[in-house]
Amino acid sequence: MDYHIPSTRKEFEHIVNGFRTKALPSKEWTHEAHLITGLWHVAELGYENALAEMRLNIPVYNESVGGMNTDSSGYHDTITFFWIWLLNEFWNRNEVKGQSFERVCNKFLQSKYADRGNAFIFYTKDLLFTKEARLGVVEPDIQPLDFEMI
Repeated sequence: MDYHIPSTRKEFEHIVNGFRTKALPSKEWTHEAHLITGLWHVAELGYENALAEMRLNIPVYNESVGGMNTDSSGYHDTITFFWIWLLNEFWNRNEVKGQSFERVCNKFLQSKYADRGNAFIFYTKDLLFTKEARLGVVEPDIQPLDFEMI
């Protein structure tokens, strides 16, 4: 069976509300769910507040569904920073007055920007999978973050 990527307002609300209330089943906390939730936070709160909220709430969500946040698993600060940066850049370039969140979110999910390997344009695996990168934000070691390079 093919994986269904959420695309409707109802599905987006289910994911975001489930994350925020810690009621989203862990099996639904997919890559796409992370992106939908991150973009919603960017759209509603702006970059700085979205980053702060996601940094605070992803570890709490992980623990609420039985996960752990350690030096080697669970929450990853550099990856969170990277995706919120990318989502913010996309939002700022694609949000048009009056255009719905659903439309922009679907555009993102169907674009090259949603590719889970995008961080490796800027970071080597050797750096990204370090304890330092997991516990704090590290600077890219391949090239500086640049939306045009994706």
